[in-house]
Amino acid sequence: MKRRLVLAVSLLAALCAVPLAGPVSTVKANPVGVYVYNTTLVANKGLQFCAPGVVKGCIDSITVNGVQLTQVNSPSLASYQIGGGLYGGPCRFVDTTVSQCEFPYLVLFPYAHVLGPNASLGDVVINFRRQATEHPTSAVNAVIVNGSLQSFSPAAPGLRDVASISARAVEVHSASTGYCIGWVSEIDGCVIGETGTSKVTNRLSMLLLPAMRSSIVPPDKADETCRQIDISNACIINVFDETSRGGWVDTDASVFGLTSTDRYTGAAQLKIAGPHYKFPVNGSSELNQSYFRMFLPKAYLDVSFGLTPSQANATSLPVKRTAGNGSTVPVTQYIPSADGLLVSSTGIGFSTPIMSVQRILTVKRNQKVTATTLLKAAGVYQSLKFGKATVQVSSKNGMKYSAKRYQFTKVRTLTVTIKYRSTKLAISERRLTVNVVR
Repeated sequence: MKRRLVLAVSLLAALCAVPLAGPVSTVKANPVGVYVYNTTLVANKGLQFCAPGVVKGCIDSITVNGVQLTQVNSPSLASYQIGGGLYGGPCRFVDTTVSQCEFPYLVLFPYAHVLGPNASLGDVVINFRRQATEHPTSAVNAVIVNGSLQSFSPAAPGLRDVASISARAVEVHSASTGYCIGWVSEIDGCVIGETGTSKVTNRLSMLLLPAMRSSIVPPDKADETCRQIDISNACIINVFDETSRGGWVDTDASVFGLTSTDRYTGAAQLKIAGPHYKFPVNGSSELNQSYFRMFLPKAYLDVSFGLTPSQANATSLPVKRTAGNGSTVPVTQYIPSADGLLVSSTGIGFSTPIMSVQRILTVKRNQKVTATTLLKAAGVYQSLKFGKATVQVSSKNGMKYSAKRYQFTKVRTLTVTIKYRSTKLAISERRLTVNVVR
């Protein structure tokens, strides 16, 4: 199938313990061969290892259990394979001009006929050089991993040239094939069976991104007549937030999409998919349940949700699993650190749920709050650089405004609508959920 690319990245992230500097691995002698297979999609510039004349936008090094892999020109010479591509598309940060971004996607696995059907992938460290330009978006500031992320060091102009991602493969149950395994930008187009048809413990995939999606600026339409959005069409300009540097998401779902921001609620979200039941063992199949982890850097948590890491919890930043018209709340841990917040959810069922992290503002009845409090909680405070934002007062819900303060006089949960400028010329709408308690 043809995969469409609308890269709208927010947290979730957007998004292990906490982000650490990339681990230093002792590389053993005698490099092992790896064959790189690039998809034939037209926007694929081609993954390759860095070589003379190709110093950026390339794989600097990959090690598996401390053993370095070296690119070879024939599958017959390889013990491992890398699939995927180096995809491109227009993007920008909120305060910058449009640039041509790169979105590397890598799938790494051992060749069973060389290393055996039960070959372990072990600890993998991938060092990837950012693209060659000095534009701020020439960066690897966020990552989505189908596996277990151990650490992530971003790369950007003025920071460092090489991003380092350390990860481990996990058990993944699949009931789909082809492009519908790993990263799929349009999951709804995939056919996924009820019961797993395969199980792997030695496949690791990851999508590297310039950053997480901006919480205030939706993607720009470069071509208003555009009707189809795919990775060969440059009619959409993706807008990212530089404060998300270091953000990441990982999951063991067999299929994952692109982290995005709900333009109306500001929720960070990721669609995942997989079979309802695991690959059968001795004719019996267990319920397939997944995990979802997102790391939100401290600065991004502040501008997108108006929270510090220690303020985030199940009340202020609930996680939801939404499928169809219903939603459930998975078991979730909130792990704050000096660098940001790790949100870790487990027990997630399938088939194609959306995982979301959304801010809920809790205030006491008759408590006075400022416009700044509301705008930060809604994730649109940054929009003031474009012009004034308007908080709509709902008197029927007991909402009042006086002396530059807002009050809520009725104990209830309500939605506050905020009109703000997502650019100097465009007006957007954000809806903040406010929980008024006694």
